[in-house]
Amino acid sequence: MFKPKKMKNFNIFFSLGLFLFILTACKKATNTCIDKSAPEAISNPQVENLPGAAKITYTLPGNSNLLYVKAEWQMKGVTVDTKTSFYQNSVMLEGFGDTLEHEVTLYAVSNCEVASSPVTVTVKPLRGPIWYVYNSLVVIPTFGGINVAYQNPFKANIVIDVLVKDSLGYWQHVDFHYSSQQQNNFNIRGFQQNPPGQPQLTYIFGLYVKDRWDNHTDTFITAPPVAQPIAPIYEELLDKTKFKDIRSTNYPVPQAQPLPASGLPMVNAVDYSSSYPEKNFFDGSVSSMFHTKQNYDQPVWVPIDLDQTGVSKFKFSRFKIWQRPGTYIFNHGNPHKWEIWGTNTPTVVSSWVKLGEWTMIKPSGFPLGVVSNEDNDVAVNGQEYDFPAGIPAVRYIGWKNIDCWSAIDGATGFFHLMEITLWGQKQ
Repeated sequence: MFKPKKMKNFNIFFSLGLFLFILTACKKATNTCIDKSAPEAISNPQVENLPGAAKITYTLPGNSNLLYVKAEWQMKGVTVDTKTSFYQNSVMLEGFGDTLEHEVTLYAVSNCEVASSPVTVTVKPLRGPIWYVYNSLVVIPTFGGINVAYQNPFKANIVIDVLVKDSLGYWQHVDFHYSSQQQNNFNIRGFQQNPPGQPQLTYIFGLYVKDRWDNHTDTFITAPPVAQPIAPIYEELLDKTKFKDIRSTNYPVPQAQPLPASGLPMVNAVDYSSSYPEKNFFDGSVSSMFHTKQNYDQPVWVPIDLDQTGVSKFKFSRFKIWQRPGTYIFNHGNPHKWEIWGTNTPTVVSSWVKLGEWTMIKPSGFPLGVVSNEDNDVAVNGQEYDFPAGIPAVRYIGWKNIDCWSAIDGATGFFHLMEITLWGQKQ
C-alpha cells in the first residue's frame, strides 16, 4: 500500500529514536550502582622496574561489580594515581624522577566507587630516559652556532633546553628542542662571529634535558674541564638583491640522473603566468610566489645568478624555504624532492656540480591532503636544510626539482615556492 513520503520519514525517525532510547537505557542499566559491596583485593602483585617507570602485574578478583584498579603513590610530595580497567591485569606507573624506592598502594574499585582493602608494593624505578639522552649529548660548532646530536633509545617525549652564558656570566635561555625520535640532531644559530682572519668569538653553552613530568637532568656545559668554549663557524646571509633569473640566457642544463620518466630533455622552468615570476622566489617576501606551468616535465630546472653585480663566489652552509601556504602545505606543487647544483662557468654543461639533494619530510606522516598543527607550523615558519661539507664555492646555482607533492615520482608535475634564503661564506 502506498504511504505518503511524510509518513515514511516519520517511521524512520521514530525507529531511530526508539533505538537510541533503548541503547541509552541499556548503557545506564549497565553502569547502575546495584551491588554496593567492596570487591576483593587484587592478588599476586609482581613489579617490573623500568626506566623512569614501573609496571605492576596482578591477578584480578572475580567480583562481578569490579570496574577498575587504582594505584596511588607519592610524586614530589604530592599523591598521584593512575587507573586501569578490569579488562587489563596490569598498571603502568610513569614520571619517576629518581631511582629511590616508592610505596604504591593498589585498590580494586567497584562500579559504585567502593574500594577494596589496599595492597601495598614497593617499586624502584631505573634511571629515567632523560639521562640516556643527557649522557649521549654531543655538541660541535657549526655555521652561526652549534649542532647538538643525541640518542633517545626509549623514544621518550623530551625537551632539551639550550642556554648560553652572557658577558656577565649569567645563563640566558636560547631555545627549546622537542622530540621523541630515537636519534636526532639540531642546530642553534644566530651567534655573532668574525670573518676569517679575525679573532674568533667563543661561547659557553649549557644544555639540560626535561620530560613531561618536569624531571630534568644536570646541565651539560661546553667548557673546561669537559670541553673548550665553542667558536661558531662564520657565515653570512646572502644579499638577494644581487640575485638574477638567468633562464632567458639559455645556459645548458646538466642532463644528470634522474631524468624525467618520459625520457624527454629537461628544460628551463616556464612561469605559470606573469603574476608568479621567478624573481618572486628570492624577492625577500614570503607573501609572493614563484609558480611554473602545470603538467610540466619533471625535473624542473631553475638557474640563478647569485651575484649579478660582481664576481663573488659562495661556499654555502644552509638554506631555508617557505612552502605555498594554506591547503597547499605538503601538497600540490610544493617541492617533495630536489637537488641544488652549482657552477662558475654556466655556459659549460660539464662544469655543473651537484651540491646536495633533499627530500621534504612531513612531520605527521599523514597522507596527502591531511595535515597536523605541527605540519602547518613547520611550513609557515620555513624549513631549513644544511649543505653537506666539502662542497665548492660557486656563483651560479640551479634548483632541480625532482618531483612535487602531488606528483611524487611522476613524469610531469609542477613547482611552486614562496621564498628561498641562503647562508654561507663569500670567497
